[in-house]
Amino acid sequence: MRRLPAMLSSCLMIAAVVACASTGGAAGSSGAKAKSNTDVITTAEIDAGNFRDAYDVVQRLRPTWFTKARASSSGSLSGTQVSGSAGGMSGVQPSSSSGGLVVYLDNTRMGGPEALRDLPASSIGSLQYMDAATATAKLPGLGSSIITGAIVASARSGR
Repeated sequence: MRRLPAMLSSCLMIAAVVACASTGGAAGSSGAKAKSNTDVITTAEIDAGNFRDAYDVVQRLRPTWFTKARASSSGSLSGTQVSGSAGGMSGVQPSSSSGGLVVYLDNTRMGGPEALRDLPASSIGSLQYMDAATATAKLPGLGSSIITGAIVASARSGR
């Protein structure tokens, strides 16, 4: 009976050592940094390429943003999207092929992914991908919309 607590304690210590060794101090912190960088396209990245519009930027630099949204939509309400309106009425509409991916320019909702085609690359300061939960918590005007993610464009200042 006395051996059980000692064995459990030993197992926990071994598990902790293995977990720390597998993540590594420096590698773990740079891994977290790399993950967050995949959710942002910077001005430097935009300036380094020859892009027509924001859609072209995303398509060439972070095409997974479009596929993340499609993958998330496979669990949504059978291809439907609930949307709110200014009058408080809501309706059910078929979701776009993007699976409910919305685009914002600063704090203004622009529409679906095709709205990125209306934003010249030279006018974009940065682009950020947000998953559905983050977008719903941070972006205005989503109401009861069922979304799978958002791309937020920030306008370039000083041009």
